[in-house]
Amino acid sequence: MVHTTCEIRPISWNDMYCSVPCHWDIIVKGNSHLIIEQALQPLLEFRWQDKAQPTSNRNHPDFILSRLNRETDKELRTIEPPQFLQALESRFELRTFSFDDTPIPSGAIITCRQCGTAILFQFFNAATGSTEPLFSFFESFTCCPEDKQNMYWAIEDLTFKIPPRFSLDTYSFSFGLTKFAFKNRTTNLRFCKLAGASKHLSRYTFTSLFANFNGTASDECTIVDSETLILDISPSFGERLFKFLKRKKIYRWAKFRHFTDRDKILGIHLESLQPLDRQELALIDKNYGFLQ
Repeated sequence: MVHTTCEIRPISWNDMYCSVPCHWDIIVKGNSHLIIEQALQPLLEFRWQDKAQPTSNRNHPDFILSRLNRETDKELRTIEPPQFLQALESRFELRTFSFDDTPIPSGAIITCRQCGTAILFQFFNAATGSTEPLFSFFESFTCCPEDKQNMYWAIEDLTFKIPPRFSLDTYSFSFGLTKFAFKNRTTNLRFCKLAGASKHLSRYTFTSLFANFNGTASDECTIVDSETLILDISPSFGERLFKFLKRKKIYRWAKFRHFTDRDKILGIHLESLQPLDRQELALIDKNYGFLQ
């Protein structure tokens, strides 16, 4: 499980890892696009793209800079990196740029020396006016942690771990409802967090909320206790044959947990064309929870 403190919390999103002050807000704009805000003021924005082909230079900072120069209506010039960025130089190729004649950076382009991932940063006035938090942020920032296979995702107040072969499909941060969906060739994996659980439970039963989450009948679930429900469907041979021909995902497992102290419900749902790996399933279940 990922731990946080009253001052610093981890952020892990789609192969980017860093630590931020707890009063910074993380806005997910895309699978590879984050914005960091403080008191509704943007501090910095960054996007990334995976390693290019070995014969391509599209991820090299100089190539990206030249493209930016062509696409913007402002004059772009490279400048010396400020101190808060210098912690990156051992891990990344670094180019800092400005859109005016001041030494204050407008942004930076970094390329990982290990995996070749390119990341484009844009800095806002609120960030460059107070650089102390940026030192810690960039010291922790990486796309290639030492133990990447065992790294967790961490966003909002949630943390979870997914098997390596899964990739992010969709996500949603609606008011009161957070959802993430991952997939591979045979299996779909969904996480959800429902806030204000007591309000929903005053209108619907716990089992009916769970059935709606899974798209099943209420009587198909197993009641573990008053705060936990499980769905576990392994079809008969005839059902497997019929649904296999229609390419339907017939193996299903799901779990609802009601955290009364937080007034929230966490849900996991897997569906697959093949029998679910029980060891993998237990790992996913064990590691989905709240930042401690």
